[in-house]
Amino acid sequence: MSQDDTRTSEVPNAIDEIMKKIGNAGLYQKRFNIAFNLILSFLAAMPYLNLYISLATPDHWCHVPGRENTNYTINDWKNLTIPKEVDSKGLLSYSKCKRYDTWNTTSNKNEVKCDNGWDYDHTWYDQTAPTQNNWVCDNDMVPSDTIALGFVGELVGTMIMGHVADNYGRMPIFFASLIIAVSGRVMLTLTSEWVYAFLFFSFFSSLVSTALTQGPFVIAMEICRPKDRALVGVIVCFGTNMGLSTIPLLMWLLRDWVPFIIASTLPCAIYLFSRPWIIESPRWLASKGRLEDCIKELSKVAKTNKTEMPPNAEAMLKKYCEQNGHDKHQSVLGLISSPRLAKNTVLLITCWCIVQQIYVSLTINVTNLDGNPFLNYLFQALAELPAYVIAKYLSDRYGRRCNTFISFTLSSLSCFAIIFLINDTSMAPVINYICIFMKFSVTLAYFSINLQALEIYPTCIRQIGCAVGGLFGSATNIIVPYIIALGVSVNATLPFVIYLLCSILGAICCIFLPETHGHDLPETLADAKCFGADQDFWGRPKTRRNIPDGADRPLTEQT
Repeated sequence: MSQDDTRTSEVPNAIDEIMKKIGNAGLYQKRFNIAFNLILSFLAAMPYLNLYISLATPDHWCHVPGRENTNYTINDWKNLTIPKEVDSKGLLSYSKCKRYDTWNTTSNKNEVKCDNGWDYDHTWYDQTAPTQNNWVCDNDMVPSDTIALGFVGELVGTMIMGHVADNYGRMPIFFASLIIAVSGRVMLTLTSEWVYAFLFFSFFSSLVSTALTQGPFVIAMEICRPKDRALVGVIVCFGTNMGLSTIPLLMWLLRDWVPFIIASTLPCAIYLFSRPWIIESPRWLASKGRLEDCIKELSKVAKTNKTEMPPNAEAMLKKYCEQNGHDKHQSVLGLISSPRLAKNTVLLITCWCIVQQIYVSLTINVTNLDGNPFLNYLFQALAELPAYVIAKYLSDRYGRRCNTFISFTLSSLSCFAIIFLINDTSMAPVINYICIFMKFSVTLAYFSINLQALEIYPTCIRQIGCAVGGLFGSATNIIVPYIIALGVSVNATLPFVIYLLCSILGAICCIFLPETHGHDLPETLADAKCFGADQDFWGRPKTRRNIPDGADRPLTEQT
């Protein structure tokens, strides 16, 4: 082995060697994962989803005064006063936006627009934001616009938060995210009568949707053993799933969107007092040359784990900084700083967008399915639990890439089945089950794509890389509420045709990503530049003589 080869292998492992000495699977990691990756993920999932549930629009029809003076039932009154029309599933149903100009039984009736407000089906909700403000018919795009602006907020937030986190630290962004998420969601309950203010706070509170849990997640990934990285991902997913499973039950209990928003948001505020129990990422501090702060944070880990810092820790870190220097591309440009990294970035972003779009679509579209919407939410959320366990097993046993391919294949088959069944009313329960299975399938990919992104990007741009993936995912999600509205107002099969094509594209893209299971985290852009060069198409190791020279060698070997 040449001198350069030795240097290349030693330098990126300086932090890893210190972490082994002070404990990379000790009490600190266990406490951190419980507090910030399980409980925080549980609490943060609720404000992320509560807006979607609050914007549910139950069945509605024009209010026609006079029934109170008769003995007609609601159905009798609707037969007299509401015309019927063909809906998006090709079925004849009561109009939501028109009424007859008279309720007498004669045939000389004209259809007119609702002019006395609307009546709503209160089977599942006492009040939602659309029923409180009559966001139906001519104003029926307000809920879609609200959700879309929320995704615009995610888009803008990931552009800002990821860059700031990689330049100024994970921890400051975490606390700023808490303040924005809690205050923004609470303000929604005070501004629904002013549509533009409501839209603004949907945008504002969504700025930190991804940043709120991403910072602690990245810190945990950077201080644990390589073999525990998938476990950290499972812990985050389980916490998130607990929140997703709890929140529909909370709305079922409260039935009113205002106390529901407050009850599902305010608990996050307790983490504003968590500063003594969270550290800044030692890897990030070292990559910035802040050795004193890095040693200070590592010492906190060592103290909790009841170990000692190695006596040569400072010398190891100094050597790390001297030999690696600071990457010049500590910005979004670093993601395309080499052909291999650019290819991986494009493939990751494509898969990320597809997973995000299908996952969010299934969540938002729950209210358009037949049956109890809260149980539909709950069953879809519970489907994620076995998905996380199976995803971890498949990712560790067969690799991240295999797991993603299986997921997209199952999602494609699910969409194909729904397309042929959705217009048959007798198959409504079957469609619900298929949607639950589809949620299970896409969760497999959600797990492995997020894990691959953290493992492919180097430390210096890891959160920027994740943020850019989230950015493109949020950009794609902006059109999701309009795709769903298209299915409601035009043809119910159209969304699933789109998701079928997307799933097929995802299955093709994921097989060209490098396998990351069992590989050390890349520390520098030089490591990322050659990551995957020693693998064949099936992810198996190549022999040294078959690894391309030049662009696929670490930068330290080329100098």
